[in-house]
Amino acid sequence: MVTISEIKVGQEIKNEFDGITRELLRQYAKVSGDTNPIHTNDAVAIKAGLKGVIAHGLFSFGFITKLFEDYLNQERDGKIIEISVEMRGMIRVGDLLITKAVVSKIEGKRVFFDVTQTSITYVDIKDKEGNIVKQFEAGERGYITEKDIQQGLVKTKEIPEGILTYREMIATPGTAVIELFQ
Repeated sequence: MVTISEIKVGQEIKNEFDGITRELLRQYAKVSGDTNPIHTNDAVAIKAGLKGVIAHGLFSFGFITKLFEDYLNQERDGKIIEISVEMRGMIRVGDLLITKAVVSKIEGKRVFFDVTQTSITYVDIKDKEGNIVKQFEAGERGYITEKDIQQGLVKTKEIPEGILTYREMIATPGTAVIELFQ
């Protein structure tokens, strides 16, 4: 049970989802009724200049609402009052989607959050000599741009298989307000 006395400014709640596939996007298109082919058909997405399918905006937004619904125990402990976000970046097949909310203020039983949804797009893994050990869809399709590099979004880190190159981008910043029952 979540109670107001347990919450502190700066406290963080977080969710990670690493299962974005073409099949999942097709299923989402079917159940949501948003059958725009840029979400399900690579050829159409490429003609639109996207280099491959992208997730629906409301698909990724759903992970924000899910974060709060889970935190509030499906509204047993409180309710969502408001969520306001700005969709800035595209979510793609294979991305790791990280949704984070940090308590910014508490007023009575209302809790205010700064929300950040980040996409991690894997590009490739190289050995110490620079040879590609594994290439992900982003590397194959050229999802990473010169602008991404200039903005410092492209990063590397050492992993057991070699050096991982990835893009880390804030896709959706925003705010949220919840109200607790206790």
